[in-house]
Amino acid sequence: MSVKSISLGGKGAARLRRGHPWIYRSDVLSVGPDVLGGDLVCVRLPDGKFAGYATWSDHGQLSGRMTPIGPDVADPEASFLHMVTQAVARRKGRPAACRLINGDADGLPGLIVDRYGPGLSIQALTQAAARRQDAIVERLLACTGARVVVARNDVKVRAFEGLPMERGVLVSDPGVDPADIVVEMHGLRLRYDLLDGQKTGGFLDQTDNRVAAAAVAHGDALDCFCYDGGFSLHLAAAGCNVTAVDSSGPALARLTRRAEDNGLEKKITTVEENVFDLLRTYERDGRRFDTIVLDPPAFAKSRDSVDAGRRAYKEINLRGLKLLRHGGVLVTCSCSAHMDRAGFEHMLSEAAGDARRFVRILDRRSAAPDHPTLVTAPETDYLKVLIAEAH
Repeated sequence: MSVKSISLGGKGAARLRRGHPWIYRSDVLSVGPDVLGGDLVCVRLPDGKFAGYATWSDHGQLSGRMTPIGPDVADPEASFLHMVTQAVARRKGRPAACRLINGDADGLPGLIVDRYGPGLSIQALTQAAARRQDAIVERLLACTGARVVVARNDVKVRAFEGLPMERGVLVSDPGVDPADIVVEMHGLRLRYDLLDGQKTGGFLDQTDNRVAAAAVAHGDALDCFCYDGGFSLHLAAAGCNVTAVDSSGPALARLTRRAEDNGLEKKITTVEENVFDLLRTYERDGRRFDTIVLDPPAFAKSRDSVDAGRRAYKEINLRGLKLLRHGGVLVTCSCSAHMDRAGFEHMLSEAAGDARRFVRILDRRSAAPDHPTLVTAPETDYLKVLIAEAH
């Protein structure tokens, strides 16, 4: 079969040799006349040698994303779909709610698939993933036996690929409500809304970190930026009395319902408030806690905002440390891809110094194992979690 191809210039070839999977438009020396957006293309170096296969986009600056399809593969399209099967198989043994496909790290650029019990939530963020969405869903149904599939293609990054924002039910089952799926996990009954919930319906990257936090949490706990209570529920189930804080009333309403589902409503008090303001109020009033969780949204969403984001992380960590009792546990997180691990830990060291606290790190963590990263693409290692003890 004929293979469509592109050729790289020296800069793009150098990046590829370092192992980074992304090809920018400025890296491309030539594009075959038959190449269309969404194609799988053969990538060639300046000397004409084969470098691998990539998905191609004819829109935006990020034009190619490498996939681990080898040179001897007879049918690259079949190999691409086979990687869907392989990704699902790698998640064997994971909880009933987990990530099945994590984009570049699974060799499937721009494709995110999360499982919530009998339901699947899919995001096709590139032209290549969008063009193959129907075939991908068919393969996923065969691999998982899922009864409901929801497309959550309502994310802004699709605009970079010239794709519209949209959401909807692709596969339905009258016995499963995609807006109210209940999954039993780690001894808890957890409700997910695949149509209107954040991300694909929930935040699954913190799944294992919530269990780890609950193992060391104790006493009065403060869960900041709690959303619908992933950490709060685990801390309450471990015996903590939890104050759960978020600025979103609807998120707190979902947390309350989840608490009632698990008989934990008396262990969790919700507060609808700006976290920065509330931490200042608690510090002024002399409020103290034994466990504090800081799991904010990304404060550094771009390289230009790293300094401002770092200041925001330091402020909440400084105030959090001041609110911790002697021997208290701090669980602090950053989901900012542009803040690296060393920078995040250095921020905490500065906050500890300013707070005059002796802080020992008990555990350094990242996203759950079903959210793999690429060693040659540091930006895929976005979630940093430190579990520490303060004296």
